[in-house]
Amino acid sequence: MEKSEVVKNLNILFKKRSEFYSFFDKNIEKINNTEVFDFKNSKDLNAEEIYKQFYHYDYAIRKILPAIYKAYEITNSDLEKDF
Repeated sequence: MEKSEVVKNLNILFKKRSEFYSFFDKNIEKINNTEVFDFKNSKDLNAEEIYKQFYHYDYAIRKILPAIYKAYEITNSDLEKDF
């Protein structure tokens, strides 16, 4: 994977991460004067929408991983994946 493609994928990853957290920002209040989500007083969230947001974020991560593995010569035996 060329550097330009890696950079493109990283930018997609960062965008999807931002969208994921933006979803929480729109749906969960924060504790006064903090950046901490107030889960105790939050309304119920749409599980399908949460999954959709997570899926796009996860896909962006998985898309960039092969280039990272190659750049640092990482193999499956180096990793402790639980999936």
